[in-house]
Amino acid sequence: MAGVRGLHLPIARPDAEPVEIPPGHCCRLSEELEHVLRLAEGHTVTARVLVDHLSTRGHALLAFFLVIPFLQPVPLPGVSTPFGAAVALLGLLMALDRPPWLPKRWLDRELSSGLVIRIVRSGQRLLQRAERFIKPRGLWFHRHRWARPIAGLVIAVSGVELALPLPIVFTNTLPALVIATTAVGMLEEDAILTVFGEALFLVALVVFSAIVILPFVGLRIVF
Repeated sequence: MAGVRGLHLPIARPDAEPVEIPPGHCCRLSEELEHVLRLAEGHTVTARVLVDHLSTRGHALLAFFLVIPFLQPVPLPGVSTPFGAAVALLGLLMALDRPPWLPKRWLDRELSSGLVIRIVRSGQRLLQRAERFIKPRGLWFHRHRWARPIAGLVIAVSGVELALPLPIVFTNTLPALVIATTAVGMLEEDAILTVFGEALFLVALVVFSAIVILPFVGLRIVF
């Protein structure tokens, strides 16, 4: 894996603002995603290759990569179910402090290189806009023994919400945004971003609870 990580080193621009990189990390998250493009140089790439590379940064990076396609308002019911299930599994393993794992059938699936490249480019564009505001802060928060279990639980429940086949605008976007902000906050060790993601999780929980409960309330009123 060290060979893969050494394929690309970001070139510093003279006019670029200095950025803070979390201790023990090689580079910013948007730059690390650049390595994934090296893996997608052929016509297809297996999910196993991507997981093996992304899992070096743990569950959060895998979860972030999986929700990138849903960070837009149009719901993708047929696609969101398997992606949401995978994210929910990763979040649960993160909460239980177990290593990242996905079923063999999912790992052996071949993905179009074009699809992988589009996902990575979208993620990079989002991160490059946001990274000027993201920096390591509140490290005491991330060192707390409950930080990862709580973040994992937030990601797991949000993955279940993402997996629901609801053809309603923003029902993919809201849980995806929770997962992305929580995951990036954990990866970049930014306590403010992580707490924002967890606060947004409470909003999403209320919204999805209302979506599930209100139809039953309406039926009781009618009958």
